Amino acid sequence: MKKLIDFLKFTAGVLAAANAMAPVPVIIGGNIVAEHSEPYILSLQRSGSHFCGGSLGTFVSKGVTAAHCYYSSGVTAVAGAHNIKQSESTTQKIQVDTFRRHPNYNSRTLINDIAVLLLRSSFVIDDYVVPISLPAHQNNEWMPNGADVRVCGWGNTSSSSSNYPSELHCVNVDIVSNSICNDRSHYNGEILKGMFCAGILDVGGKDACQGDSGGPVTYNGQLVGATSWGYGCAQAKYPGVYTDVAMFKNWIDSQ
Repeated sequence: MKKLIDFLKFTAGVLAAANAMAPVPVIIGGNIVAEHSEPYILSLQRSGSHFCGGSLGTFVSKGVTAAHCYYSSGVTAVAGAHNIKQSESTTQKIQVDTFRRHPNYNSRTLINDIAVLLLRSSFVIDDYVVPISLPAHQNNEWMPNGADVRVCGWGNTSSSSSNYPSELHCVNVDIVSNSICNDRSHYNGEILKGMFCAGILDVGGKDACQGDSGGPVTYNGQLVGATSWGYGCAQAKYPGVYTDVAMFKNWIDSQ
């Protein structure tokens, strides 16, 4: 539990006032990507400041993010962005009308850490804003151990200091099976149903971190995860933990 508390220190910066228990994971060990190469990604902002990521799924009037990113009002979903500290002509900004967390989300265990953003209007699909498909519904762990997945965001790029980038970063990491991730050498039973692990096991150096929460994990051209939590950032023994979108597909579609 101490390590989980250490991880939750992420909230001291961006979300301290309203969301003191929410972890805010950024990309470590990745690279700046080509502009608009990930056109499904959303920057969630309050008063013009990024605080979490999200994704535009196969619907243009709602998005997917993590439940722990919750704010009851004042959230803007920004699509078509690359440098979030500049005014870019490619961006579209729409107010979030309803931030709907999964009804069984638990802020202590972070189980069911998924939310749907119901937008005030629809994004316009163009060269810079393109939805991404969701996988078919799954009841259990389904991605193979070692599968290559891609994590993207505007989060911290350092595990030892604050270094928040302006431009979008992505990193490729490997799926770590829950049986391994949950053993006594790693998360020791804290990986619950609806979660999956991805990183460079026992090596570290590549991960999401503060500011990446809610952002996309992609695999085979589909949105398979939302950045959720972990012990620190890019730790060798503790891969990043993500919400498995496929296990919540039916709930997402019903919102």
